[in-house]
Amino acid sequence: MAALSTEPTEQRARIEPGFHAIHANHLEDLRRAVVYICRHNPMPPLESETFLVQSNGIAQWLKLALAEKRTEDGLEGGLGIAAGMDFLFPARFIWQAYRAVLPDGEVPEQSPFDKRRLVWRLYRLLPRLVGQDEAFTPLARFLEGNDPDLRNFQLAEKVADLFDQYQVFRADWLAAWEQGKDVIITARAEEKSLDAETRWQPLLWRRLVEDVGADAHTSRSQIHTRFMEQGQRLQAPANP
Repeated sequence: MAALSTEPTEQRARIEPGFHAIHANHLEDLRRAVVYICRHNPMPPLESETFLVQSNGIAQWLKLALAEKRTEDGLEGGLGIAAGMDFLFPARFIWQAYRAVLPDGEVPEQSPFDKRRLVWRLYRLLPRLVGQDEAFTPLARFLEGNDPDLRNFQLAEKVADLFDQYQVFRADWLAAWEQGKDVIITARAEEKSLDAETRWQPLLWRRLVEDVGADAHTSRSQIHTRFMEQGQRLQAPANP
């Protein structure tokens, strides 16, 4: 990890636009890097700093760390205040990017494929589906035993989380499934057939799309495709 200078020189501290990856073995070192960057590269008035976090716990920890009082030597502590900051999960941030790039009205404020909504939709659908096709046998085994309602809810949560990850990272898989293909797309853009243990995934995704109905075009996989196409046509703003 490259050392960050502690000299209060604005020219040295200026961060150029782009993607910067900062690595450290300790969370506190990363916190110091964030404080340094925020202190020397403040956002313009009325604009918020955006942080992507993986959990509410990390968001709360970072808020408190940034709000800590700065030490007299300026080398430790936080910013003294944690105002004008947005802490978002990656999925929510990406959804906001979709709304910013695509035409007004094309992307709803919330998708019927949001994780929380998927849980309850799956909770309703799963008991009816597991007996309709032997491809759902792995799910049927999970539902066996005492307290079927609890098991159904737990399964709905697990599957909703899986499909939520696919919407963010494997939109190409979902697009293929919606076309009736029981495949995954490899890193070489090759189609690979699913085995019997995982074939339930495309079948279930198609049933979800069917259940959503007219709003199925708001699935993250379809919106992501349109977002990427629109992004290719955007013009980069001129440097001030």
